[in-house]
Order: sequence, then structure tokens, then C-alpha cells
Amino acid sequence: MEVVSGIGDGAFWVAFMVLLFRLGAGPSGVALAVVVRLGPRALLGVPAGAIADRFDRRRLLVGLDLARCLCMVALALLARAGAGQAALVSVVLVAYVLAAPYRPALTAGLPHVAGESGLSTANARISTVRQVMTFVGPLLGAAVARWSSVETAFVLNAATFAVAGLLMSSVGALSERPTAAPRSIVEHGRGHGVRATPGLVVVGGLVVVMYAIRGSELVLYALVAADRLGLGSAGVGLLTGAVGLGALAVMPLAPRLADSPRSDVMLVASLLLTAVPLVVLGTLRSPVIACLALVVVGAGVVIFEVVSVVLLLRLADHTMLGRVFGLVGSLSNGGKLAGAIAAPVLVESIGVGGALVASGGCAAVAALVSARPLRGLQLSTAAEQARVRPIATVLAGLPLFEGASPTALQRLASLVREEEFAAGEVVIERGARADDLFIVRAGEFEAMVGEVRVNELVSDDWFGEIGVLQGRPRTATVRARTAGVVWRVPGGAFLDSLNDGAAAPMALLDEMNRRLQRI
Repeated sequence: MEVVSGIGDGAFWVAFMVLLFRLGAGPSGVALAVVVRLGPRALLGVPAGAIADRFDRRRLLVGLDLARCLCMVALALLARAGAGQAALVSVVLVAYVLAAPYRPALTAGLPHVAGESGLSTANARISTVRQVMTFVGPLLGAAVARWSSVETAFVLNAATFAVAGLLMSSVGALSERPTAAPRSIVEHGRGHGVRATPGLVVVGGLVVVMYAIRGSELVLYALVAADRLGLGSAGVGLLTGAVGLGALAVMPLAPRLADSPRSDVMLVASLLLTAVPLVVLGTLRSPVIACLALVVVGAGVVIFEVVSVVLLLRLADHTMLGRVFGLVGSLSNGGKLAGAIAAPVLVESIGVGGALVASGGCAAVAALVSARPLRGLQLSTAAEQARVRPIATVLAGLPLFEGASPTALQRLASLVREEEFAAGEVVIERGARADDLFIVRAGEFEAMVGEVRVNELVSDDWFGEIGVLQGRPRTATVRARTAGVVWRVPGGAFLDSLNDGAAAPMALLDEMNRRLQRI
């Protein structure tokens, strides 16, 4: 689906740029088109995310694909009829407003499709595919615009939306609704909200810088191709394609980059790989050398996307991943928008070459400034992983988590909280809301229904699973018979670990059935 839509979008954008140049649009006109492309995603991120969580994701995605297909057909008809810039840009605006909920819905549904164990690899592959499509799509758009017509490129994009919608309709897992965050996470979790995510400020700042540069490129590449390299307006497809070729070249390394133990070095290197070639590009007149420079830029972009996404996956509260990446999406599109707006201003004041040097210089400065805080973040991440590793080892030995992947157990271990109880103290009350699962680590506990003891619990036993799994109030009161220690496991994270396996462990189901028979 990413391949199909990426090809269509790349071809469409090049054709649209060609059409704008034919209609006499200059730098300001190109910048306006970029604003129309990025503005809805930057400004509508929050309501778009709410839409993605409110409706059945598969139906939403299919509906958006079909609606955008109709927009592309309308655009082709208007172009053929000789419509002006205002009408054409208006249709493009509608198409990108419709696109605003698409990425949040698709990203939020990814854990249900890939599973917890495949989440990092899936994100790495998606980031790579998106960049590779910037190679295939623009080249196809340039070829169609040169040897056929821009209308043909618009119709081609309409066809890709139709195909993507058909493919989306076959992915039943996208219809699974997200598990609601347990109240205990909100009340007792680490920090309060998305802003408490470690490293979000520094990584978010780098996202803004990187995508501001990418936004400026949407304007600058068209001007470089037409004015400095003598490739004509369609040459933007060749330059953008070179970026995608760099992504294709680095693709074999993507899985290893996703699990890099030195994500700080990788992020700094990715920014420098973007910065240096852009500075060089500002001095070039050779199309061949310019394309080689942009191949390096493409490699830097995909390294940045892969490593930053996986780093945040490791750092963020699992119950807030959607909100974290929704915020990152707003930052990236806002950065692109700012870069697109700033680019023509820079061109007017210091020329195209100066604008490229300025963009590359910003990336280089950001890389150097962020090196120290990123190193600190890397060290704290390593310390956190060392802290939770023994907990994950204990969880892996329990029949309760049979079949869960090491990745799922590591994430679950990071959310476990240890609690102590005095003899006679109540842990959960019958009839209360079921938020969490509990694992006994020391001492003795008993489950009571009224005055009747229905179960005795010792080390490595668990309780609270019935309410979490069945979404019902607590079926028994559990209290400490002696002083004891339990691990509190967030219910939503526990359910996610079960979804990670092919089926719920038999030990869990058998014990739950025995307990229900005693009540």
C-alpha cells in the first residue's frame, strides 16, 4: 500500500509542479502549492488523530482513498479544460485535507498488523519504502510529464488511490480498535502526558530542523533544476529521484540501523549526511554531481527517520505511542511548512545557492548542538534497559507470558511497578474497576468472596487477570495474609503482550477457568 500510494504521490507532485510553471508560477507560486500540501497535515493533526481513533480504521482509510481518487480525476479534468491556478490549487487543498487523518490512522493500526515484535522492523521498512518511492514516483512523474501529459500523471495517481483502497479493504486487522489506557497509567505512570516522554524535546527539535530543510527542498529543487542545472521544470523529478536512490542504497542497512546501540551517533551522522551535500549543491552547476550529492542526502534522510522513530518507540510510554507520533507528525509537517515558506524569502535575499548553503548550515549546526544531549539520552536509555532486563527475565519465566516476544516483555518490564503491602491490607476490592494485573513476588495473599476464601496466592502467582481480560469489575477481594510484595502490570500493556503471541497461554486460560468455577 505504501509502495502504491508513494509512487502515485511522487508522480502527481512533479506533474503539478510542471503545470504550475507552465501557468507562470514563480517561487511564491511554488511555495503556495507546498503550503497547500503541508498545511492541512500540520494544522489538522490533532482533530485528524481523533478521527483516526473514533472510526473503524479500515473503512476510514478505504473511504479516504476513494475520495482522493475522485479529487485526482477532477484535477485532470480541470487541467485539460485549461483552468487557472486558483481552481487547481483548491482541488489539491481538498485532497490534502482528506489526507490529514490517513497517516495517523495507518500508523495507529500498525501494531495490530505487525504485532509488538515486528513494530520496529515494520517502521524501518516503511520509512525506507517512503524514501524509495521518492525515487520511483518523481522519475515516473517526470517521464509522464515529458512524454505524455500532466493530466495522465493525475489519472495515474487516481488509479493508485483506487488500488490502495482495494488493498486496504483486505486488511482486517486495521479494524481492531486500540486498547484504552488503564486509569492506573494515568494516575501512577511515569510522568504526565506526552511531554514527559524522555528525549522528546531534543528529538522533536531535530525533527523540526530536518523537515524544515525537506520543506525548503520542495521549493529549491524545482528552482535548481530549472535555473542552475538547465534541466527544465521536469528536472525536479530527476533531483528528487536521486534522493530516493540514496534511500534505496541504504535500505539493506535499515534493520541494523533500527537496533543501533549508538542512536546518538546515528542521528548526528544522518544530519551531517544531509547538511554537507546541500552546502555543496549550492555551488554546483553539473547535473551529474548534483544528483550524486542528493543520493547522499537521501541516505541521511532515511537513517534519520529510522533511528528517530525507533528511539522514540524505546522511550515513549506504550500507552501514548499514538499521541507521541501524532505530535511528531505535527512537528515534521510544521517544519516542512516553515521551510517551504522560508525558502522563497531566502532565494529573494541570497539566491538559490545561498538558500541551499543556509539550509545545509542549519542542519550542521543542529547536529553539533544536539550531540551532547543525545549522548546523555543514549546513556540514560542504556541504564533503563539494564534496569528492566532482570524484570523481563522473570516475566519470561512465567507461564502467564508464554509466547510473548522479548521486545514485548522488555516494554512490559519498563512499566512494572513494585508495591509493598502489610498483613491484612487490601490490594483489590471486589466490584472495583479492573485496571491492572498483579504478580506476587513475596509473601502470601488470599482471594475472598464475602467471607469465603477462594484462592491462596504465593510467589509467581498472579491475580486480576479476569477483570482485565473480560472487561468486568473485580470478581474477588485480594488481601495480604502476610507482609508481601507484588508487581503491578498495566492492564493495557498486558493485553498488548497477549496480542503479540499467536494465542493466549493455556496456563492463563486454565487458571482463569478454575478461578471462575470457584466464585
